[in-house]
Amino acid sequence: MSLTLNTNSLTVASSGGSSSAASGVSTSDVTTLIKNNTPYQYIAKVDASGGNTISATNVFSATDGYSSYRILFDALVTDNNNNSSLEMRFAVGGTVNSSTVYGWSVVRHNGSSGGQYNYERIDSKWKLVPQDVRTGYTGFIDFSNTASGLRAQAMWHHSGGGSTRDGSFTVGGGGTENTDEISGFEIYSNTAFSGGFVRIYGVNNV
Repeated sequence: MSLTLNTNSLTVASSGGSSSAASGVSTSDVTTLIKNNTPYQYIAKVDASGGNTISATNVFSATDGYSSYRILFDALVTDNNNNSSLEMRFAVGGTVNSSTVYGWSVVRHNGSSGGQYNYERIDSKWKLVPQDVRTGYTGFIDFSNTASGLRAQAMWHHSGGGSTRDGSFTVGGGGTENTDEISGFEIYSNTAFSGGFVRIYGVNNV
């Protein structure tokens, strides 16, 4: 018997005749086969409902085998009676860093009032989405250089709906003066999250 994923296969050796039980497959064999063919490895899912903050302050580590991460918005919804914005901070040792060590720039367009360019050289957070989203978000954040001695970097791309069909998108990126090991992050909104999740993945190094 063999297990095949894409172009890689794992053969299961038989311990006897044709009626003998198969042997020789271990959990690590299957894990290796999947890892070698999967660009992103699932780490965690965080429920976003019930407050203004999505907290995942202890999801990265120096021993988890990843040097980059992807944070994916899954049906993320805020209070649709308000103009919502999103901000992000990283955590060191499980504690959120709110010092003015963040630099960011974003390009935003809402389809009705033209494009807007926002820049701030140094701040106390990354501004992911400046404003004016009412019905929810879709998008991702790529997060890298989380190890000790490096300056963490992030890149994001988000879209969100307005009051009806109109929408907006934001593309941005940022860096930090921090060189401590990053353990996680928090995402904030100026209005409460009413549903959805954030899914966290490690980017495969193989």
